[in-house]
Amino acid sequence: MVDAVTPILEEYSAYTDAQMRALFEKRKSVGHLYDMMKYHLGWLDENFRECRAPRGKSLRSTMCLLACEAVCNDYRKALPAAAAVELLHNFTLIHDDIEDGDEKRRHRDTLWKLWGVPQAINTGDAMDIVANLSLLELEGTVRPEMMVSIMRLFNETVIELCEGQYMDMEFQERDDVSVDEYIKMVSGKTAALIEASTAIGAMVATEDQSIIGRFKAFGRKIGIAFQIRDDILGIWGNPENTGKSAKNDIRNKKKSLPVLYAMEASPERDELKRIYGKEHLTDGDIARVFDILTRAGALEYAQKEAKRYKDEAMSQFEGLKLYKAPMDKLNAIGLFLVERDY
Repeated sequence: MVDAVTPILEEYSAYTDAQMRALFEKRKSVGHLYDMMKYHLGWLDENFRECRAPRGKSLRSTMCLLACEAVCNDYRKALPAAAAVELLHNFTLIHDDIEDGDEKRRHRDTLWKLWGVPQAINTGDAMDIVANLSLLELEGTVRPEMMVSIMRLFNETVIELCEGQYMDMEFQERDDVSVDEYIKMVSGKTAALIEASTAIGAMVATEDQSIIGRFKAFGRKIGIAFQIRDDILGIWGNPENTGKSAKNDIRNKKKSLPVLYAMEASPERDELKRIYGKEHLTDGDIARVFDILTRAGALEYAQKEAKRYKDEAMSQFEGLKLYKAPMDKLNAIGLFLVERDY
């Protein structure tokens, strides 16, 4: 089922890449500022030579295009929005790597590791602005009133991302975080951008608020399922597939869903909280946490929750008259989100 998604992502990411490349071509060269963006996107190597480095999944931009195509049968209308979504997502990754201290992403040195934190922050900030400029290219495709609504949703999404990221970092200093608080956090940190992706794709295609609302709800719920799967991979994922260190989330003392579940349900929750209360975890601590999570059934619980949110997301389209081919692709992506290994 996962393999069925690869050609979909490859096809639609090529459309988005072409749109992003056209955006960069319009910018005047300023040293290596845009080259650093291209490095992060996997287009250039560390010497700024063309390459085909490991790429992100382009899930959000693809879902934006598919949402538009499902409603009006023409993904091309949403290309500026898809590029904006992809650039916004990557700007957050540049900053996430700094905040988390991650030195590797997709098997390569992170941008801050190569060129320093100040340049990485500036590159991320600039990428955010380019994303907004891309969105403005929808002018003429949608009415001015809808354009304002799209811009408002896009920028409210950035605030939600920041709020979710704040909660995520603040959680690391607390030992009383609940599963409900976790859902609120990931709704901002992760699901908000996926919600914006599918909602804006629909907004480009129609002004029917009932249809737009269904795509918003779909994006929110599938986004939560996506983050739960990410939590699973952050602990149980294969580094060769994820591009990150094994058990990286435990080492960083992330309050992910499996950990929070064990803190509530495990008979060994007091020990788990004590270990997470340490300033730095040893390899022995990490192994012990992993053992506690396994014995608590945290993996099985997280898998069940991911599937539940995915099912709720897919039910949003019941009764709607949408184009079958793009909807089949969205269904395939929904399954991928809870089965992927990278």
